[in-house]
Amino acid sequence: MKTRPCIIIELEDFNKNIGYGEIWCNFPSDAASYRFNLLNSLYLNNIIGCEFSNPEKLIDKIADKFKTLFVQSGDIGSFDNINAGLDCAFWDLFAKTKKIPLNKLLNTESQKHISVYASGINPSESNEKITIARSMGIKAFKVKIGFNHSLDIDLLNFLTDYFSNEEMLMLDVNQGWNIDEASKYLKILENYNFSWIEEPISALSNKDEFNNIINSTNCNLAFGENINNLDDFIFLGQNNKLKYIQPDLTKFGGISLINNLSKKIQSNKIWMHFLGSGVGLLTSAHIMSAINPSAFLETDINVNPLRTNLFKNELKIEDGKINFNDDHGIGGPLNFDTINKYLISSNV
Repeated sequence: MKTRPCIIIELEDFNKNIGYGEIWCNFPSDAASYRFNLLNSLYLNNIIGCEFSNPEKLIDKIADKFKTLFVQSGDIGSFDNINAGLDCAFWDLFAKTKKIPLNKLLNTESQKHISVYASGINPSESNEKITIARSMGIKAFKVKIGFNHSLDIDLLNFLTDYFSNEEMLMLDVNQGWNIDEASKYLKILENYNFSWIEEPISALSNKDEFNNIINSTNCNLAFGENINNLDDFIFLGQNNKLKYIQPDLTKFGGISLINNLSKKIQSNKIWMHFLGSGVGLLTSAHIMSAINPSAFLETDINVNPLRTNLFKNELKIEDGKINFNDDHGIGGPLNFDTINKYLISSNV
């Protein structure tokens, strides 16, 4: 990716409380403008004036009246993305009306921080990016593989010597292998030490294919970033051998999905996926701290001012953690000096 786009939602109630959400729009290059236009043309008038006493799946009820349009177009993905972002905004707004942090809304015992792992690391720059992450106190790193098998092995040999015993290594294939390749390469990778290997096969694989690949290897696998069905999340989560489920709350289901899923599978399996702006990252951080506080949250280590400087208070990673203050919801306000510098479209 040459850019890191984002769509930020602000929902304001009659008491001037503002809830924030983020809509996934990383791909294709015009995904942000396309989803933004759908948001304005289909959703806006159905949300203005909406009254609610519970954010749980509220957006599903609102959007049900025009879901058929997305089904007819074959573009259910955009529908899921927009609904997910709006769901998060409703939850954040609801927490602000209750005058409590978002994580405390879901779990009153939530801790005030979450550990992170560094993501977005390409093989050719792994040394540089890991060094940057280490300077923030980060001790867990996810590196992309699957481009070339011999280069992958060279990289793993290097990283094996480069990592200390206190550090974690994760690998991400990004659905890059077919079933036969995955079976072959996973057998070789069993000789290396890493916490998990992510998406070795397509998210569109059937249940038998998922079960076969999970049960055929001693490697820990991780799935979920591109799953878009609650039943599939439950199916994967109920596999006793699979330890890591990775939903993206800006992509599918929002907070309502995570809240529901955490009651149907072991919540310590849920390690949130996220690569986007500060709104989605802070939302994910709050949810992780509420449902699985010992887990590590995915955080893009690449420079992104719409992550670090999106809020008036800079989003910092210190000692490998994102720390929360006592702000209501996920906090705020937004930093419009940063936003206006990169703004493409707005309906404000």
